[in-house]
Amino acid sequence: MVIAAGLYACGGGEETTETKPISNATTEEAAAPVKEEATTKAEEPAKEETKAVAKKDGKALIAGSDCRTCHKDDQKLIGPAYQDVAKKYEKNAKNIKMLTEKILQGGQGNWGEIPMAGHPNLSVDDASAMVEYILSMKK
Repeated sequence: MVIAAGLYACGGGEETTETKPISNATTEEAAAPVKEEATTKAEEPAKEETKAVAKKDGKALIAGSDCRTCHKDDQKLIGPAYQDVAKKYEKNAKNIKMLTEKILQGGQGNWGEIPMAGHPNLSVDDASAMVEYILSMKK
């Protein structure tokens, strides 16, 4: 009877087994990313096209940032209006790169004495998409 009570108190005699994933991989191998299966050459161009088509939405990125604190589309606030920026800079690779760097690093002097704070937390791709959107506002 004592044995039966002991079994009951310890789980009623049910056997429980913990299952853990089994791996023969070393710690380094387990941490390594899983490789994708090889793709055929016919599939590769389709993947590249998808990447090229998937552009960032500069307007949405601006809306989700603090840019509107200092900038409006058509009126100067603390910083210049986006339409004025678009009038001043032609939309080309050189200007997109330069303005992207201004957004990331900050700047002063092109539009007055009030400096623009840098935005180092933005990715280059996001800042570039924002610039492309701004430069598309040329009237």
